[in-house]
Amino acid sequence: RRRPGPSFSYAPIRANIFKWQRPRLMIESIAKLQAVYRTIPGGLELLEWFGKVPTFHDGEIVALHLNRRAPSLLKIYGWVSDGTTDEKGYYNLIKKSVTTFELNEIVYLQLEGFSKQNVIYDLDIRRAPMNPELSPYYDFAATDDDFEIHIGPCYGMDGMIRCRSVKISYVPGAPEDSRS
Repeated sequence: RRRPGPSFSYAPIRANIFKWQRPRLMIESIAKLQAVYRTIPGGLELLEWFGKVPTFHDGEIVALHLNRRAPSLLKIYGWVSDGTTDEKGYYNLIKKSVTTFELNEIVYLQLEGFSKQNVIYDLDIRRAPMNPELSPYYDFAATDDDFEIHIGPCYGMDGMIRCRSVKISYVPGAPEDSRS
């Protein structure tokens, strides 16, 4: 039986046509995201590195390692734009890094799509709301302290992961197998 979960619309996005202003989030939501990042080990350091709440817009999932009895790892190559463009009209990207989300005790996940390049629209992390519709599918009893990571679709993998705890770390620069 198929697990219920979010459904997404796959609409192509050309990020270099418009300046990314995070239209889906209001100022209050950004403040809530900052508060969540500040409660996560390594979250404050990530906020300081990027200088703001990272959206990971057009970032790439470079690795996902799922483990049933050990922490799972989600690695995303991301950056911010300085708002300027090069001679070809592409945004200049700064603060490139590979961010690792260490996910402990995955309660539930729903992931769709996978390709050799998994570009995401955005990544939101928040305290997980109680969801009676999904609770029959949870591997553990849900708590108010759980986290949810929502990965918005662009090309490749997207979905949601609910877990007990998260730790964040980052390594400046591009992934070893990157062409950029």
